[in-house]
Amino acid sequence: MACVLEYGENIGTLRNIFHDLHQATVFAKRLIELAEEEYTCVAENKWFCKEKNEYVEIQDS
Repeated sequence: MACVLEYGENIGTLRNIFHDLHQATVFAKRLIELAEEEYTCVAENKWFCKEKNEYVEIQDS
């Protein structure tokens, strides 16, 4: 199982669960592509948006 977390001051924590890492990666990259602001990769499978002060992170268990 893999999980995509979106978290920040204004949104709290949103968790989306997927059967595998590939599905989670596709979802996270789509979120980032559709965002109006730019996300920067800050670690493996973790991105930060300075303008919104929000993160998108993939956790693989």
